Amino acid sequence: MLSLLAVAGAGWHGVQPHLSRMSPRMSLLTTVGALAEQYDAFLLDQFGVIHDGKVAYPGAVEAVSMLQRAGKKIVIISNSSRRKSDTVARLLAMGFGPCEDESGSVVGGSGGDEPPISVVTSGDIVWEGLHDERAGDPFDGLGIRCFVFGNGDDDEEYVRSSGKVAAPMVQADFMLARGLFSLLGAGPDLLTRPAIDYSPEAEAELLQAAMARQPGGLPLLVANPDEVRPDGKDSPMPGQLARRYRELGATDIRLVGKPYPLIYERCNVALQQAGLSADARIAAVGDSLHHDVLGASKANVDSVFVCGGVHYQALGVPQAQAAAPEPERLTALLDDFAEETGGCKPTHAVAGFVV
Repeated sequence: MLSLLAVAGAGWHGVQPHLSRMSPRMSLLTTVGALAEQYDAFLLDQFGVIHDGKVAYPGAVEAVSMLQRAGKKIVIISNSSRRKSDTVARLLAMGFGPCEDESGSVVGGSGGDEPPISVVTSGDIVWEGLHDERAGDPFDGLGIRCFVFGNGDDDEEYVRSSGKVAAPMVQADFMLARGLFSLLGAGPDLLTRPAIDYSPEAEAELLQAAMARQPGGLPLLVANPDEVRPDGKDSPMPGQLARRYRELGATDIRLVGKPYPLIYERCNVALQQAGLSADARIAAVGDSLHHDVLGASKANVDSVFVCGGVHYQALGVPQAQAAAPEPERLTALLDDFAEETGGCKPTHAVAGFVV
């Protein structure tokens, strides 16, 4: 198995994903303990795998700690549209640690010598790309003024600190999608009330206005390409917005996060900084077939599918519980996914991320 480190050394764009290579040796319902013996590092999804955003899943803290004590490097790889500092604070509050903060310092934990958790989020990558005028693709030519589909919490600070300016759609150079809870730039006053609550009706009007601004529509930069929440609830996600904009005929949609290359390149930097060699054995762990498993396959690393996450309803298991699905249902889900993607299947599957 070619590791992510080796792929990055060869150049991402020179590597073709081998989507069918994983299925013959896939192990159904193994354990995290068994996986610890096979890999040196884990690219670990967070929402739907180890916590729900507020509370750690039963056994997840113990499983992560076990891997750290065994000397395994863990890199959180998340499609969160928030900065790295938010994720580190959440992890520490839920009992995970030690972690690396934004300055590279080790925070939390018991003071042992276990490798600290590194964090890579799509939101952090997007912020850095907006902040750095030399960032290159996919941040080239976006301009200064952006209309924001936001999470409703830190959108103003996020945009301002990145060096951009929130603007109405009629003035915007591009659109930024962090969430579908608020509309920054649609408020009645940019100083006193710059945002209003999201609604599907407002979105439809805004996307039509964006399409009318120029041929192919204004550029859309997506900081979270997810379409479905890990809890399976039918709530709006930025990936859905991108799909609807594309259906209108938009031609400039830039998605950052899993399963796209840039987030895996950033994970590779974290692995290199941790001192892992090019022949390190790496596995990506996640609950989304279309983001975690497909992204791992494109990055040419093994993948571990967690059954109790976003696909829990299709598998007939309780969400966030380490309950094994019926083998027939798991096989059917993975076969359908393989047919859709030209042969991609996870290397392993676990009922839940527990020891």
